[in-house]
Amino acid sequence: MREDDFTYYEGLVSEWFSFFDPTCLTWCEVSGLDDVARAFGADLAAAESMGFEDAQLEQYNADIPGLLPVLVAGMIGGWMLVVEPNGCQGARPEVLKALSVRGRVVNVLLDGGRYDRLSYAAAGRLPVVRLASSPSGSGRLPGDADAVIDAIIDAVGTDDVIGLQVAALLAAEHITGARLTEEWLLDGGLTRLLVENPLPAGIVPDRLRDHRVLDRSDVRAILDDLSPGKVASIRYLMTEAVVQGSQLSHPAVDEALEFLRGDDDATRRWEVRRRVALLREEVSREPGPDWTPRRAAVKVLLDALGDDLAASADAVAGRAYMGHLTDDQKAVVIIMERCLQRIGRTAP
Repeated sequence: MREDDFTYYEGLVSEWFSFFDPTCLTWCEVSGLDDVARAFGADLAAAESMGFEDAQLEQYNADIPGLLPVLVAGMIGGWMLVVEPNGCQGARPEVLKALSVRGRVVNVLLDGGRYDRLSYAAAGRLPVVRLASSPSGSGRLPGDADAVIDAIIDAVGTDDVIGLQVAALLAAEHITGARLTEEWLLDGGLTRLLVENPLPAGIVPDRLRDHRVLDRSDVRAILDDLSPGKVASIRYLMTEAVVQGSQLSHPAVDEALEFLRGDDDATRRWEVRRRVALLREEVSREPGPDWTPRRAAVKVLLDALGDDLAASADAVAGRAYMGHLTDDQKAVVIIMERCLQRIGRTAP
């Protein structure tokens, strides 16, 4: 790393990116605007010509900043560069994987120094994510990019916010060979897009893709045929995980779980809910703070026994506190909640 490289990016960061809100930069190899719009969830038909500076002002002056994330995109050194003022869509694994199907992708998220990170994706996979302030991560960056970051950290320390941002941007340049310039940021011919329909989160997070709960037949049956007809089963599995994790044992609980597993008879649901409500009164008199795993589990059961299937499933997901759950139970709740979100997104 040359000292003048550091000085160059130090000036650029100080002028353009040293803000409280995050800035996200994504370099895409080979990808065109069609790929960018598709991966970010933007309508290419509504594109406008605009420079980054004007897009930045538009985003910060919006009635509700961030509600419709703004991005600008344009070619730089043979790569398509996407920059989001006050945005972070490009740092999402789903977006990085989609963009990298046809080539490499490098992402830098500038988010306050210690939380700045650099991600690298290729062939539809996200093999590397590392914080600028730490050498630890999920893998090694291509070439000497890690060494560039580490050399800057050694020189400026981990408390120098601008230095950490310089490290991430300079490492991105070492991977892409493309230098970010003020002229590019000022270019009024860049394409401005609004992220109107972002890609949904993956149903199974990367950290759970090899988890043993995926081998369970009840979980597999939902993942293999995800449809609105599976909402009752999703609700049941989330409820079961929360109840088991709370160690809430009572005949009314057993009856409620059995009911949720079977047919949805309105008369029986009312009676089961009445018994769980009585249990709630009993649990509320137990010693301890207002919130305990047992009390939370009773509330989840009452939510699960609601009249409206979709609303009750959403309520269960919203109350599924996981601090006291086992690793398997947490995995079930996380995956089932994402299944529910996916069904909600695709429902007519």
